[in-house]
Amino acid sequence: MPLSRRALYEKRPMVINTVIENPVTTTGYDWELDWPAILYAPVGEMDQRPIGLLTIGCRRDHWYTDDDVTYAYSLGFSLAPLVAALRGPMSRLNESETEVAHLLSHGLSTQEIARAIHTSHGHARALVDSVAKKFESVSADRLMFPAIQLKRMTW
Repeated sequence: MPLSRRALYEKRPMVINTVIENPVTTTGYDWELDWPAILYAPVGEMDQRPIGLLTIGCRRDHWYTDDDVTYAYSLGFSLAPLVAALRGPMSRLNESETEVAHLLSHGLSTQEIARAIHTSHGHARALVDSVAKKFESVSADRLMFPAIQLKRMTW
């Protein structure tokens, strides 16, 4: 949405409140159009280019207060080191490798990954090896461990 890009460009939170109720919900990637209240807050260091966007939405009428906006903005600063740490290794992966890394973090085997992404075992093995190489891991098993530990720490 244009306001989400504006929040990133201006490095400040943006709030959208809809005054017209939409009785028909959309499907697919237009979920933002169904939410009458959305708060965008950039994630990043102060006066630096944001590295992400925190999106908070409400499925019913809600007006975000100044305190809500301030809290989301400060949360964006607090999340910046974690997002930056996660972004580093993941930025080296293409879309297919990112999906494979996600499946590995859930403990799936190469054969299970092949079924999940509807490809051959050999192609899945090549993707797993590529992910392991880009993360500079020796094997997929070593790759799984840090991701599972990270998941436990953040949730």
